[in-house]
Amino acid sequence: MEQQQQCAVKCDLCGTNENATKFCMHCRETMCGHCSEIHSKSIASQAHEIIRRSLVSSYDILDDMKCSVHQSKLCEMYCVTCDKIVCTKCVTDNHRGHEFDQLDKLFKTKPKEFETLLKDFNQIVTPKYLRECEILEKRLLEIEYNQAATETEIHDQAEAFKACVGTLEEKLKRMSQVVIKSEKQPIKNALASKRENYTQLQKTIKEMQVVLEKHHIANIPLLLNNIRQRLSALSSEEDIAIHTETAVFEKYEISLERLETFFGQFSVGTPGDLRKRTLPPVKTPISVKKVIEIRGTSPLSSVTIANEKELLISGDKYGFQISKESGNVQMEVFQKFGLREPAVVLSNGLLVARDGKCPNKIVKILSNQVRTVFLDLTVDIITGLHITRKSEILVSVVQSEDCSGEVLKYDKLGEAALRIYQKESGEALFAYPTSVTENLNGDIWVVDKETDSIEILDRFGLYRFTYKNSDILKNFKPHSLTSDSNGNILISDRGNQTIHVIDRDGRALRYLDTASLGISPTGLAVEAPGLLWALDSDKRCCSLLNYF
Repeated sequence: MEQQQQCAVKCDLCGTNENATKFCMHCRETMCGHCSEIHSKSIASQAHEIIRRSLVSSYDILDDMKCSVHQSKLCEMYCVTCDKIVCTKCVTDNHRGHEFDQLDKLFKTKPKEFETLLKDFNQIVTPKYLRECEILEKRLLEIEYNQAATETEIHDQAEAFKACVGTLEEKLKRMSQVVIKSEKQPIKNALASKRENYTQLQKTIKEMQVVLEKHHIANIPLLLNNIRQRLSALSSEEDIAIHTETAVFEKYEISLERLETFFGQFSVGTPGDLRKRTLPPVKTPISVKKVIEIRGTSPLSSVTIANEKELLISGDKYGFQISKESGNVQMEVFQKFGLREPAVVLSNGLLVARDGKCPNKIVKILSNQVRTVFLDLTVDIITGLHITRKSEILVSVVQSEDCSGEVLKYDKLGEAALRIYQKESGEALFAYPTSVTENLNGDIWVVDKETDSIEILDRFGLYRFTYKNSDILKNFKPHSLTSDSNGNILISDRGNQTIHVIDRDGRALRYLDTASLGISPTGLAVEAPGLLWALDSDKRCCSLLNYF
């Protein structure tokens, strides 16, 4: 009984703890009683010889492995040198001179080796495996959490996009209504005026016919004179000039690639990292091509391109037409015509400026040097002027009574076209607007002296955004601005003694390092692509800068 317990082994078929008491001589497998009955009844194995395991030696049980080299031979020896089970032919062929042992010895030596390996497994491998699994599982959870957070952010961004699209649609529709109204109203007014005049003439003619029929001679001269005047007025009216130009909505190309640049992108980094997609602007070195010095003591603050050969450099009380080539003063125009800042020059060479005596009037100096009032405004002071590409006039004004500022637009005939003074929310846009300009897409840029900021509005006067201090330059003190041929805006910054180059969407592209040249810019005027006149009012000089 004790011998049987020592030799007890598991069944090779079912793997139960029951002692394997049977052995199949054909399959070379030990079996329990239950499995041996099934094995003997199976069609595939019913011819196999099954005997009691006690009748089989341990050698017979272990020799069921065929030799990997000599397939017809069974492994009968254990090569200690090669740690390999071999057949008798291998002993004489490939393992000659090696140390050999009986196969039964494997059961005496290998269990000890296994115990050593099992110890390493339990004490070294398993703890390391559990630690690494814990780390990997934790990382998987972090990735899954980050995936959920990322999908939430993408969804929120998509909802924000949808909301912005809806808001933009409503905004553009309102703008369309404003544009259509501005286009229709002059036509309606002209149509109503012509109909009224024509109706009155018809009425007078009928009255004249009645007078003639009834021989009321006393009324004939008066009615004839009335008819004559109305006919003369209608016939002498200029032919209707129908403006065929109309505001058309210009669609930008929409592509997945362009949307992705605004929507967001994936970047390498730990969760929560905030990364700027664009490099911050840097100070750009510039060169000076020419310097014009202006003699005198009166302060100067602005410069304007008068024509191909001359500049208009002006201050509050004095304005000088100066030759670009020689730097000589050609004419002092402010004192001569009774003008003051601000002043601009039209494309046809006509000068438009504030009246020297009445700060709420704008006068025009004609080609024959005749002075005529162009605009008479009900404001306290005019602080800025600009001529648009369509020869319209932008005027920045200040009302001291309620401490508010406005920007007004007039057509070339002096008719009011637009008034800009508040945001859609009703909040005031300006405190003290001064310099004003227009860029290529029609946006209006206005310097606010009180808040040290630039307010940007679209062509219809609707608020877009505000440009103020940047992360690099803190002490932002804007003085004046102008636009170049690329649609960029150039802003003179007295606080940092530099010039900001801003794109149409308010992104700072670079800063022109005028401080290194000893220039503190005030007035600016673009001469040509890459060439800029910068006035330094403290040093009374105007420098032509190459900023490309």
